[in-house]
Amino acid sequence: MTIPFIAVVDDDEALCSSLVDLMRSIGYRAEPFLSAEAFLMSPNRFDLHCIIADVHMPGMGGLNLLHALREQGIVTPVVLITALTDQHLDEEAASRGALCLLRKPFEMSSLLGHIDRGLRK
Repeated sequence: MTIPFIAVVDDDEALCSSLVDLMRSIGYRAEPFLSAEAFLMSPNRFDLHCIIADVHMPGMGGLNLLHALREQGIVTPVVLITALTDQHLDEEAASRGALCLLRKPFEMSSLLGHIDRGLRK
């Protein structure tokens, strides 16, 4: 059985670390990235089972990261997270192929449920 490998891409170092710790606590492999650019340079980007990415980060945000992944042929499920309340983000996230868009603060059970759904795809 393959152990799920999750990437967390968020410029908020505390949240990124917390989400990585959560993923590891349930038995997943997890790797933190503090920017989308650092993630895109990682050779591991091809081996992931799910990606959690913040929508709003300095430089490239989660929506553009999602677009860049799809251009590279990477179809890994992506859970986008944001503190922004702009409702058009839901439509944009869906149109770019995000698994879901969660608003901060979100319930960890909701995040884990979406990741589980992504892993079953």
